[in-house]
Amino acid sequence: MKKLLIASVIVLAAGVGFYFTFGEAKLAKELKSRVDTQLQVLQKNGFEIEDRVVESKKEHFVIHYADPDKIAHYLQSKNIDLSDQDANSLKGLKVGVDLSYLKGAYSALSADLYPIAFPPALIRVENERGRNNLVRIAREKIFLAHIDIDKLFSSYKGYLKDVNETFKDIESVTIVSRGFKFSGTYNEHFLTSANNSISKLSLTDSHNEGFALESLEGSYEQNGKSIYDFTSGYTVGKLLVRDANGYGTTLNQLNLETSGKSEKDLASSFLNFRLASVDIRERQGKHRLEEITGKFSLENLSITALEKMEQLDENDTAGFNQAFELLLSKGIVLNMEDFSAKKLQNGSGEMVDGFSTNGLVKIDKVTDFEALKSNPFLLLDIIDAKVHMELSNAFYLTLQKRPEFLILSLLFTPVSKENKQIFDIEYKHGSLRINGQKVL
Repeated sequence: MKKLLIASVIVLAAGVGFYFTFGEAKLAKELKSRVDTQLQVLQKNGFEIEDRVVESKKEHFVIHYADPDKIAHYLQSKNIDLSDQDANSLKGLKVGVDLSYLKGAYSALSADLYPIAFPPALIRVENERGRNNLVRIAREKIFLAHIDIDKLFSSYKGYLKDVNETFKDIESVTIVSRGFKFSGTYNEHFLTSANNSISKLSLTDSHNEGFALESLEGSYEQNGKSIYDFTSGYTVGKLLVRDANGYGTTLNQLNLETSGKSEKDLASSFLNFRLASVDIRERQGKHRLEEITGKFSLENLSITALEKMEQLDENDTAGFNQAFELLLSKGIVLNMEDFSAKKLQNGSGEMVDGFSTNGLVKIDKVTDFEALKSNPFLLLDIIDAKVHMELSNAFYLTLQKRPEFLILSLLFTPVSKENKQIFDIEYKHGSLRINGQKVL
């Protein structure tokens, strides 16, 4: 829902340049002309515009999500991530738009967006109470986004209305959303920056099953002319997922950074994360990990292949195979520079030293696809991988108490060094070795 609400306003403003050279009446007339043009663009790209009512300084219309394939391709071209699966799940959605012109010092356009009709696929699976809840959501505008677009048509800001509602169906569900704000900038081609924040977002059912997120801050910035050159970052104070038995996982103080860069026709992406702690509660007991870090990269990806995959119909097997061949023809590198946890909780509840891991996986360039088609196992010969693992003695003893790890520890002897148990895993030309011992 959030993706569609933000995307709807961005496409209204795409490609618009604006200068302060008109009187107020003429400004409003000019803005209406621009809106007319952008609504026509929407209609050519899978949306239908319905029930339009135009007044001197405001208007109302309904955006009907009619053709998911066209819409997904269009939004992806604007640097708005919407998968084909998500696109099809929204087919039939209708969003009401209340639009105002020149409202305040900042805004050229101000809009309230809210769902007024839901996808038929969703309605069919709901019982009578569920359908009544959907009617209530639409009637009371419970989920409403407000967005302002600046007078230069280069930035936007807005918020989602706070929500604290309980919906009763077969069981009750309570949704709480507070402090959901967003802003960003864009040009005639795509989204160039974005920021968002959430004070609290939670969903809980009558069995106390659900999730909760607190203190999220996020940012995205385009660094070059390509959508593959970017940096983004998120911090989350707390993220909790819990089942009806009270079992679940809590992440504390998550910091996530992603970035991408492109050179000629090749793209690379990078991921770094840090977690202050993770608490896991399962039937077998409680576990805790502290100071978890990760640093990964995926390099040498063909941009042409990625773009072809994004534009393909989900049933176009031949097209996917062609794009996949192009991806393999460049060779791919996956680098795990670091994945580690400084402290872990053993079976006795004691905090012990943890583990560290690094590794590198290379997929060589494929040149003979006919041979690969006739013998897919040849793919195993073009993969080279190395993984280095260091486990503290105390953590290794904890793992040995679990049946699934006990068998492995009996089969493969680690190398002991400086109070650590070390495993070096190598896969090359179809052969797997662990600490020099051949496995395959």
